[in-house]
Amino acid sequence: MFRVAKATFVRNTLVMMRAYPWSFVIGHILSGVYTVLFAYFAYHYVFAGQLDGRFLHLTGTDDYLSYAILGGAFYAFAVSTLMNVSRSLITELREGTLEAVLLTPSLRRGYFLGNVAQQLMRTVFEFSVIVIVGALFGLTLVHAHIGSAIVVWLLSTGAFFCQALVLGSLMLRFRDTYITQNTLFVIMGFVSGVTFPIPYLPEWLQPLGAIMPLAPALDAFRQCVIQGKPLIAVSPQLFHMAALSLVYLAIGVWGMRRMEKRVVESIFG
Repeated sequence: MFRVAKATFVRNTLVMMRAYPWSFVIGHILSGVYTVLFAYFAYHYVFAGQLDGRFLHLTGTDDYLSYAILGGAFYAFAVSTLMNVSRSLITELREGTLEAVLLTPSLRRGYFLGNVAQQLMRTVFEFSVIVIVGALFGLTLVHAHIGSAIVVWLLSTGAFFCQALVLGSLMLRFRDTYITQNTLFVIMGFVSGVTFPIPYLPEWLQPLGAIMPLAPALDAFRQCVIQGKPLIAVSPQLFHMAALSLVYLAIGVWGMRRMEKRVVESIFG
């Protein structure tokens, strides 16, 4: 399995360095930077530095800029992981190599593990750039509990991978990437508390945020970075994220197997 993961990692890295995927990296960075700039200008020039009294009660901090900047950076990280892992098989289909991937005796776990490892390298770079830009516009990291934040970040990678399996099976089912992924990303960015607390949403929309792994992951990450809380303090969010991961993993594995069988039948049937 690890040999397959290593081979997949090396291949994807070479493709990233030599071909089109660099445009995706730049796009994700710009998306996060735009979120930082939007939060900065809205806070200073639209709201004149004033916050609703509920904000402190709901978030535990009055540092809106750090709240929004971390939200934008973490959202870019989630989108990058989701999009690139979920697109892996449909990209193989478009490039004409899916048949070889499906018929090879190598374990599919190794293939996806290699994709996740390569995306982890990319997202570290993207996330770092956005955080550096955010620091210029008011991001404060003096109270950050670095160890807890790193653990939350790594656990979030696993949660987004599980969600990516479901998204990938839908992409194979509909033979589409842009409409499927962009619909999810828009909804996820709106209901997961990226730039404002989820309770600000209408009550009928709030449960939608509760089924997105980004919501508990982002909440836990913010508490570790802004308030300096240890892992034990964010355990409810981590358990929430773990429960969602198991559900998405079960649905994703079932969906992937079903879609792979359908693709093989359509190719060789």
